[in-house]
Amino acid sequence: MYDILDSLNKEQREAASVLDGPVLVTAGAGSGKTRVLIARIANLIRNGVPPYQILAITFTNKAAREMSERLKGICDADDVITCTFHSFCARVLRRDGIYLGYTSNFTIYTEVESERVIKNILEKRNVDLKKKNTFAYHIGNAKNKGLNPDEYYSLIKNEIADAYLICDVYKDYEEELFKSNAMDFDDLLLKTEQLFRNYPNVLYHYASRYRYINIDEFQDTNQIQLEIVRHLCSEHNNIFVVGDEDQSIYGWRGAEIKNILDFSRHFPNARHIKLEQNYRSTTPILSAANNVIKHNLSRKDKVLWTAREGGEPIVLYEASSDRDESAYVCKKISYLVNNGYARYKDIAVLVRANSLTRLFEEDFNLHGIPYRIFGGFKFFERKEIKIFLSYLQLSVNPKDGIAFMRTVNNPKRGIGETTVEKLKAFADEKGVSMAEAVNIIDECDTITPSTRNKLIEFKKLIDDLCYKAPRMKASEFAKYTLEVSGLKETLNSGTEEDRLRYENMLELVGAITLFEESFENATLEDFLQYVSLMSDTDNMSDDNYVTIATIHMVKGLEFGTVFAVALEEGIFPSSMSMMSGDIEEERRLFYVAITRAKDRFFATWSKSRFRFNDFQYNPKSRFIEEMCGDVTPFAKPEPASVTAPGALKTNSYGSDYTKSSITQQSGQGQKDYSKFEPGKVVEHVKFGEGIITEVAGEGDNMIAAIMFKGLGIKRFALSVAYNLLKIKE
Repeated sequence: MYDILDSLNKEQREAASVLDGPVLVTAGAGSGKTRVLIARIANLIRNGVPPYQILAITFTNKAAREMSERLKGICDADDVITCTFHSFCARVLRRDGIYLGYTSNFTIYTEVESERVIKNILEKRNVDLKKKNTFAYHIGNAKNKGLNPDEYYSLIKNEIADAYLICDVYKDYEEELFKSNAMDFDDLLLKTEQLFRNYPNVLYHYASRYRYINIDEFQDTNQIQLEIVRHLCSEHNNIFVVGDEDQSIYGWRGAEIKNILDFSRHFPNARHIKLEQNYRSTTPILSAANNVIKHNLSRKDKVLWTAREGGEPIVLYEASSDRDESAYVCKKISYLVNNGYARYKDIAVLVRANSLTRLFEEDFNLHGIPYRIFGGFKFFERKEIKIFLSYLQLSVNPKDGIAFMRTVNNPKRGIGETTVEKLKAFADEKGVSMAEAVNIIDECDTITPSTRNKLIEFKKLIDDLCYKAPRMKASEFAKYTLEVSGLKETLNSGTEEDRLRYENMLELVGAITLFEESFENATLEDFLQYVSLMSDTDNMSDDNYVTIATIHMVKGLEFGTVFAVALEEGIFPSSMSMMSGDIEEERRLFYVAITRAKDRFFATWSKSRFRFNDFQYNPKSRFIEEMCGDVTPFAKPEPASVTAPGALKTNSYGSDYTKSSITQQSGQGQKDYSKFEPGKVVEHVKFGEGIITEVAGEGDNMIAAIMFKGLGIKRFALSVAYNLLKIKE
């Protein structure tokens, strides 16, 4: 085995060389913390520690597998236990859960299965099923805090009107799981801690076996995980943790930053080693990151630095509108790729919230930029959006069977899958659509009278929508549908997930509004057709695409070029954090965004933004000024001379733009855009013959709206589609 310590810098080597006692390694972004953790384990083995006495805990199964593979490449580490907290706890409970009344073959319930248990409890109690998510949230919150129903009641009784009911449902939920010999994911942690706390013989078995405990991403641990670790260290106190309090961004799901900040209090006489040398980013990027994070009070002081020389300045861009911002990002990406400065796969566009991805998705499609939504669905593929669109689709085509099946029990109406299957069979027998089948439902003997009534009530809703749709503006009708369908009420649970889903629906209403403004006499049918055609567009190559993601999803990843967009007060930092006064986690999130970049970092914001079906005029984020500091070199390009893709009305937003200092080289010779005029007939290689209805912009920024027979209107950036379109004289 080669000496892995020789490949480490001074601080890394110091950390990996400490064998005994508690050790805290605060490792800045890109400082090689995982490398240190692996080197430390290899060093333990080299110094005679049996591998089976070493426990390494990570936060994802992927990270655990990668650590195991890397260890096997440098030493005999087959018996080292590398796992997540949850998988370790499951292992403990399979062996010793009998002490708590569980057999070794207990079932681990998924989130879906847990929700089904809660639903059944609420039905028995005659509680509105639309509140299911609220109860699920509180049960999970209680377990993350390590509180039983009575303890949780004491915590929330003065703040939550339904506190007593919530805790009663929590009791019923626990009883149902126990009767089923089942645990949910939160139970794996909670029951293990209870086992260690109440059964000293069990604890002794594990605490004596695992002499050396190593934990990655310690800043992401919650209170229960900390208690488990303290139990495990009760015999030997050899605890080695690596983490970065500046990257603690999961407080919303229970992570406690104080676990790493108070490490020395929990483990007295701990050594503290800082890793500050960054191997990822350039000096301008690290200067920006340091400038931002130093404004936080809840942190251990460290300053990232790099031996890399040079580096491009940070770029700031203030857009006149969100459309201008999106167009700028598209143009800059095309410039970087076309001129060989970057590949699509090296570029990331980072947003604070999922609802912000829609405009970039639309414009990337328009400009032929391949992309993926990392860690989530594309906007129009998200479940809540598909359901919302299905309601709109039914209002213009009530015979749509797919839309009917997607909406009939969304939100929950007590119409189960079995009923839907019976209705489908009945409709097929009669040769009619499912909606039409409801009109003659009394003829169906396989569906009970009570369920028939529920189907009839749903059909009344669809009939109302069909009546209203042609009599209202598409955007107003969408808002009406959101209300009367029950979708809005269902997502009013107060949970973060439901809030984000509702924001996505509001974003869809906003998209419809913008569509109306872009095209004269635009109808709901036109918009639905536009969405279906856009959804079918797939520009993504096998492995070369721009990543669009929320910042939470890319922690631990790196990209050559990063665009952090929509940097405005109320968005980033979020309005919720501003109201609560808790800005520090938002600042840590921005720090994470900056430190994903290796070579280039772009920060953009907009003077106006059309969001949630309304214009917002928020000042730029406070993080911009913090990032600039006194020493960081920046370059601020002039506003781009672009007409925002899709905004064919050139005066839709903001003021006129001035010519950008950043130019894009086509590499294809001079293109003649003058022939693309309204009224001209064109031939597209894929869509066939069409007529130009509207044009906007100039030169490489020109956009044409073309009406194709049977397909409706499609929009093209002519700089991209130039060779695909032929003017018919």
